[in-house]
This record gives sequence, structure tokens and C-alpha cells, in this order.
Amino acid sequence: MNEFRLLGPLEALIDGNSVNLAAAKPRALLALLLLHRNRVVSTEALIDELWGDEPPARATKTLQVYVSQLRKELGPERLVTRAPGYELRVAEDELDIDRFEKLTAEARERLAVGDAPGAVDGMRQALDLWRGRALLEFREPFAERAAARLEELRLAAVEDWLLAALEAGEAAGIVPELEELVAEHPLRERPRELLMLALYRAGRQADALELFRRTRELFVSELGIEPGASLRELEQAVLRQDTALSGKTRAEGTTSTSPAAARLRRRRAPWALVAVAVAALAAAAVVAALLVHDGGTSSPPTTPGADPQVRSFVYKLENFLTQSHDGRAQVMRAIAGAFDCSLPPDVAAGQLDQVQRNRQSLLEQVAALHVPGSETTLQASDLFQKATHASIAADWIYRDWLRSRPACPHGGRPPAAARAADARATSLKQRFLVVFDPLAERFGRRTWKANEF
Repeated sequence: MNEFRLLGPLEALIDGNSVNLAAAKPRALLALLLLHRNRVVSTEALIDELWGDEPPARATKTLQVYVSQLRKELGPERLVTRAPGYELRVAEDELDIDRFEKLTAEARERLAVGDAPGAVDGMRQALDLWRGRALLEFREPFAERAAARLEELRLAAVEDWLLAALEAGEAAGIVPELEELVAEHPLRERPRELLMLALYRAGRQADALELFRRTRELFVSELGIEPGASLRELEQAVLRQDTALSGKTRAEGTTSTSPAAARLRRRRAPWALVAVAVAALAAAAVVAALLVHDGGTSSPPTTPGADPQVRSFVYKLENFLTQSHDGRAQVMRAIAGAFDCSLPPDVAAGQLDQVQRNRQSLLEQVAALHVPGSETTLQASDLFQKATHASIAADWIYRDWLRSRPACPHGGRPPAAARAADARATSLKQRFLVVFDPLAERFGRRTWKANEF
């Protein structure tokens, strides 16, 4: 049995035997390669992600030593050298992240067709794969970003599990779980929406309305914004005691779809598509690797400019850039507002939080994007993800710094760590644009600048 586990402390089993990796850096290298399984990761990228801006003097040689150590434990056929770096080959269902995404996608499909009890069981199986916080042991540059992405996937699954339980008629039973989730993530709207609906179905209409009142008060004071449209619509439905909120079954084994419940379900539908797409991409990568390394043949890469798949890739990436541009504008307004004292630091930090949640969703969409097999498109996709991660990391530093400020900084300078993170993000954006802008021009699309996304 071969198995890799990242949803908790890093563990690896080869032929049923535990892989012994005591040193921190080889463990970090294995975790990093697992996150990029079945794809070539360049030596340069590995060095950047393992050491950041302070690599050792002989970083390439040191990396080769770590790769050699991993090969002894994993086998030479699993960790292969492929220019310009290395590829870790992981079969379907060997990694717990892949199993988690497969189970959650299947559970969401069950919920979509009205099988709420089946969805509850499927989500519980998926969540049981988690043995603790992912990547908690690592302090390397890649770890915080990847951990945030995985935690977002876990939270989405928890929310869908609770929605399925709600649709299965367990409203009163899940109220404590939802109250705990709201307390842990007070600015996350979906748990509050689920809790309002659960309270209403449990016969606690007054408590549901009180929850909305407290939510509005919190959002206005912390973020300077009203609750979202879904929460406001749910409040109105509760006030008029809309019969569609009851969720009573119409026939045995079939759960009715109230407008609120249907809306809650639709809001998570993209995650199911992401999970299915990621699984499909991983499977395709495994097949391609087997063809290349086991003596098979494959078609030579087509010329990027002549390939309709490349055209589609460029258009979709351009759409992601447009979305990222809007987020960048919001971030700049929030930071500028904090420095010119038009926004209290805590409100500006809250606005950064809101943008970051949207950008994490964007990253999931990028991860699921089909990338044609040319070197240029693969490089563009890789650099865009790195640049976006670096930009998000810089914004987190600004957010944490603003939270620590009791009052307006009165024109002060951002912290050195934020300036350094900004410079790193800008450098990665420029590297991405060197690859992407010529592709965009080839298809008559606009070109971009590093400060636009």
C-alpha cells in the first residue's frame, strides 16, 4: 500500500512501510512536491519556495542532496528528474487531498439531486481524512499559502456537510455545530446564513432574527459594509414566515428545495466543479507521465499561436486577470484609506480580509484551469499562481500590521516586511508578464502591467 497524507502531519507509506524523514527540509521538499504532484517543478521554483529570499550559498547542490534522500525512501521511479527540475509521480487516490476532493465532489452531486442523507455520509467520510491542521509543521514560504487554500477547502466541506444535514431534517441537532463555526469565523457569511435557517426550522424564529441583527451590527462596525444579499433576503423570508423555508419533504426520500436552501447549495456548486476538474487534471498528468517515462509516445506540442486550446487558455487567464485587477484596486483603496486616515485601521484590515476571501476562490479556479501542454502555457500558469500567492502574502502582512495599529498611521511608512513582500510579488508578476503578454498579443488581446493585478 502506498499512501501520502498532508491533511494533518506529513506522513508517507511506501509498500505499507512508513517513510522515515526526520530532517525538516527534506520533509518540506516532499510536501511541496506533493502539492505539485505529477507536474514538473523547476529547480528555481523549489529553491524559492524552500528558502525564499535567503537561499544557502550552494542551494542547487543542497537541493540535489535532499532529492537523493527522498529517492532512497520513495524509489527512483517515483521522483524523476525532468528539465527544468523534478516531478513526483503520485497515482490516483494515493494522496489524501485527492481522496478528499473526490469524496466532497461526489457528496455535492448527491446533494444536488436531493440525496441529502447520502451527502451527509459522503461529507463525513471526506472530513474524517483530516487529522489536524494541514502543513502546520512547515515554516517555508509555500506552506502558509497552501495551508490557507486547504483550510478553505475544509471549511467549504464543513459548510456543505451542515447544509446536507439541514436538508436531511437535522436542523435542531446542528445548531450547536453552526454556532461554534460562526464563533470561529465571525466574518464568514455562509455559516451565519445556515445558522439562521437552522434556527428558523428548529422553531426559533426570534433567535434567527436576532442573529441577523447582530450580524449586521458586526459587519457595519468591523467592515463598514452591510451583510450580503443572501443574508438580507433570508431575513425578509423569515419575517414573512415564508413557507418555502420549512424544508419539509414532499415525498419519502425527497427533500424539498426551498429558495434559501437552493441558494445556499448553488453558492457551493463551483467547488464541485473545481474538485472534479482538479481530479481530471491530476489523472491526465499521471497518464502523460506514464506515456513519457514508460516508453510510450505522445504528440509533439503544438505551436501556441495555432492551437485553439491555447487561445481558450489565454482568454480564461485574461478573465482571471480582470477579476484580480478589481481585487487589487480594492486593496489599494483600503491601504490608501488607512494611511490618509479616511478609514480606521481595523476597518481597512477588515476590507482586506473580504478581498482575500474572494481571491482565494479565484486561486481555486486557476488551479482547476486546463493548461495546454506547451512549455509557454505551463510556465504562464505556474508564474501566475506564484505571483498571485505572493501578492496575497503581501496583503496579509498589511492586514496584520493594520490590525496592530490603534489609530491612523498619519502618513507613516508600511513595515519593511510588507515592502519586501510587495517587491517579491512585483518581481513575480513581471516574470509572468514576460511570458503571458506575448501570448495575449498573438491573439489580439490587451497586455498587462505588474501594478494592474
